[in-house]
Amino acid sequence: MAATPITAVIFDCDGTLVDSELLNARGVADLFAIDHGVDLDALAIEREFRGGKFEAMIDTLAARHGVTVADDFTTRYREYMYDLFSRALEPMPGVRDAIEAIDLPKCVASSGPEKKLAVALESTDLARYFGDLVFSAYTIGVWKPEPALFFTAAAALDVPPAECAVIEDSDAGVEAARRAGMRVFGYDPHGAIGEHPDAKLTRFSDFRDLPDLLNRYR
Repeated sequence: MAATPITAVIFDCDGTLVDSELLNARGVADLFAIDHGVDLDALAIEREFRGGKFEAMIDTLAARHGVTVADDFTTRYREYMYDLFSRALEPMPGVRDAIEAIDLPKCVASSGPEKKLAVALESTDLARYFGDLVFSAYTIGVWKPEPALFFTAAAALDVPPAECAVIEDSDAGVEAARRAGMRVFGYDPHGAIGEHPDAKLTRFSDFRDLPDLLNRYR
């Protein structure tokens, strides 16, 4: 039986479109150091919590280190990151050329909040490729690995979920795509994505390869 054709593409943002995951973790480590004198390893944070819900990560770290996070922590963290993004955020290598080579409807679906997404995409000059088709888990109140965000994106593109390709870099994102019945292309240059035997998963490590990989299912 022939594979279901791909007629639309859904991109994750952090760690997929933009090289933000370590910057995000650096921001958390910086604020824990400022607020509590706790020395956290940004790389370890990035590896453990990649693709997860921010609030759950902060609760876990606070409990682990025996500290109480201030009520305004998230607000201060967001402002800290907006400034850091504007100065240091870069698109993933090759992602802009890949986007331009993919002649299919496309959108962004991310676990990040709306303003963070806007700042990330504007700072890296990627916003122009997606227009208003940028969807946040915070808008609908459901986070990956639940599939609701991807269903929302597919509906906005007016494409059946089975015909959507998801571009992801995290286990939570791969699992969300699996639950949504979508084919997923895992950007995995460092081997961070685990085993997902039940997912329709194709791994790649260079965005220059993505257009050809998608074309196999056209």
